[in-house]
Amino acid sequence: MIKNTIPLVFLGFGISCQNPEMPLLLVEDAQILERDVNHVHIHTVSISDPFNKDISFQCQTTGVTATEGEDFTHFEGVITIPKGETKAEINVPILTDTLMESDEVIWLGFSNPMNVRIQDGLSEIKIMNDDTFMVNDDTSGYYSPLSYPGKSLVWSEEFDQSSLDMNSWNYETGGYWFNNELQYYRGGTANTALQNGKLVITAKKETYQNREHTSARLTTEGKVEYKYGRIDVRGKFPKGQGIWPAIWLLGNDHSSVGWPACGELDMVELLGHTPQTVHGSINYGPQGNSWAHTKTSTYSLSGEDFSDKYHVFSVLWKENSIQYYVDDNLYATYTPNNIVSGQAWRFNHSFFFILNIAVGGDWPGNPDQTTVFPQQMLIDYIRIFQ
Repeated sequence: MIKNTIPLVFLGFGISCQNPEMPLLLVEDAQILERDVNHVHIHTVSISDPFNKDISFQCQTTGVTATEGEDFTHFEGVITIPKGETKAEINVPILTDTLMESDEVIWLGFSNPMNVRIQDGLSEIKIMNDDTFMVNDDTSGYYSPLSYPGKSLVWSEEFDQSSLDMNSWNYETGGYWFNNELQYYRGGTANTALQNGKLVITAKKETYQNREHTSARLTTEGKVEYKYGRIDVRGKFPKGQGIWPAIWLLGNDHSSVGWPACGELDMVELLGHTPQTVHGSINYGPQGNSWAHTKTSTYSLSGEDFSDKYHVFSVLWKENSIQYYVDDNLYATYTPNNIVSGQAWRFNHSFFFILNIAVGGDWPGNPDQTTVFPQQMLIDYIRIFQ
């Protein structure tokens, strides 16, 4: 753990000139469970020997990966150990939620000692996540078959393991994306989890890297890339104004020819303010363009949202033909006859997967007072048959 990023005054530098006969402040790190209700962590510090005077020091909390006001309540004050005593207790309020998330860290900093020496100016409090909550984890809904006539299963991701298979997946991270989206995409387990055989991607309202929302974006670029076949993805989507989940593919020549010349195949996108409707699209254009030609079709449910049950979103992809299905109901077919005259068909080479939840942006608009966070996209499986 690197602790020297705290300002020198916070670490109490210059204390080496203090009287070596004074006792030494002894601090330890702690690991605590987040728990399901707000509670107070009692952090104990001690001194090496009793002293004949009161001793005191300044103490304050600093969020490292934990967020003040969301994960803990800030504490700052003077701690006193009366003469003859050797211990003091520091109360750190811990704020809880029921969301699966990564473990988070708070630092307790010690400075401005009086009648005591400070050798280690920091204690680490690690809040261990103990939540298993997933939004509406009702597994009911449509299941696709395990085989198709004349086709074999060539790749599948069932998400049955305890952690994401990094031989297949990449985390894309960062805070700048197209379409004026608001989220910062985080890697690791911050916004991604495997739970009960499902991939869970979570969009949160939290401040991180100067953004007010976080989410995750996963790709299989360079690891899982296919051309043609039937692709089935069983999933359940989030909803709410400004929520924009998507399962899509990009051509594997993206790094060399750029977008949109690589081609973009959007298996399914949903705008959170119309949670009963999904969109299936193709995007294409010449190399060097900053915008794409788009062809889009929609499929709507009657009397329910795509957040209520699992549905299977499928693409039947052949040379010069792409067909879109929801629960094996065909709703769109794209061929070279559907694209703008003079433009090339960009869909006869290998593509890779992208799974993400965007927050805000030009198409759905931004969240408003009606939007509830967190929101989660659950993926049960991805299967490719050829």
